[in-house]
Amino acid sequence: MNTVTQHIKVNNPHGLHMRPVAEISKLAYSFDAIVAFHKNNKIAHGHSVVELLMLGVFYGDVIKVTAIGNDAEDALKAIADYVEKYTDDFSPHDEDADSFAA
Repeated sequence: MNTVTQHIKVNNPHGLHMRPVAEISKLAYSFDAIVAFHKNNKIAHGHSVVELLMLGVFYGDVIKVTAIGNDAEDALKAIADYVEKYTDDFSPHDEDADSFAA
């Protein structure tokens, strides 16, 4: 079983609020891995929107993310990419939506 850890900087001026946290939770569910977020002495399970919100992650915070499981590397890469690129004006998923435009 793979275990990977990475420190990720939050670049969204409003931190990790409901919208990005909901997307992060969806991402976590899409992989065969358990994802945990660490800030200070608090830990949140990646599948729990409430736990992620309660971490109180703000702009500029660096959080530690650990993934354990068969898809740990892919899960961590996807989540890190999302968190680092997300701003309230742009979601990395917006690029995917453009491909569905008629």
